[in-house]
Amino acid sequence: MRIKKHFLTIFLLFIGLLAFSQTDTVTMTDGSELRGKVVKYHPNDITFVHQNETLEYTLSKKDISKITFSSGRIEYLNDASNTSKVAQTGDYKNRVAILPFSYVRDQEKSNEAMTKKIQQETYTIFNSKKQNLKFQDPTETNALLYKAGINESNMQGFTMGEIAHILNVEYVVSGMVSIEKTNTYTSNYGSANTNVSQKNGGAKVNSTGSSSSTTYQNYNTSITMNIFSINGDNLFTQNHNSFWPYENAYKTTLDYLAKRTPIYKK
Repeated sequence: MRIKKHFLTIFLLFIGLLAFSQTDTVTMTDGSELRGKVVKYHPNDITFVHQNETLEYTLSKKDISKITFSSGRIEYLNDASNTSKVAQTGDYKNRVAILPFSYVRDQEKSNEAMTKKIQQETYTIFNSKKQNLKFQDPTETNALLYKAGINESNMQGFTMGEIAHILNVEYVVSGMVSIEKTNTYTSNYGSANTNVSQKNGGAKVNSTGSSSSTTYQNYNTSITMNIFSINGDNLFTQNHNSFWPYENAYKTTLDYLAKRTPIYKK
């Protein structure tokens, strides 16, 4: 009988631990914690169900400090102490972060390496004309995004003002590069050799020749660039189609757009 009771205790403890491991924890900005399940995630709020209940509650993101998901991932929203510290010290002033650019190739999203490559190239363009601005190194930006659980798939759930707070910057640069194959054209090349010989007063002409062709692929490149402030205000939005038909024409187009932003110092 004692063995059965002992086994039942262990079983109930196991069930309890299992339930706890599947629980999300929402930490509010006032320090209180809510345990349950985040069932919906919206740009400005979340839908939350308390542990052992079924009623759904709507919680505003501005009242949430962080969410610790059952998977172990932590998503920071509004760290009250950190936000206060930043506001007091003004460390975010004149700081700029450049997010990984979305990259679409032939209407399909490309690999992460290309989004980071364009992010780095954009950083290089701006950083060369920084003057009184401090551009955050992309490796630091990406590390902070990773720690906050922010990636391309869920970034739309955050306002740019929230992301600026997380990155501790005053301005955030975002954008998208779209490249599509268009027409092809072929260049033909030819050469000819002529030999003239004389025999018994007559002339004999021998002609030989060769030809070759090269096919070129044209591309259409379109870039959108945005700049947001820490207050979430959209300070700059512009789209530009590259004049050049080359595959890497996005580089000159990035430079063209950067020079027209309010944070590029000529």
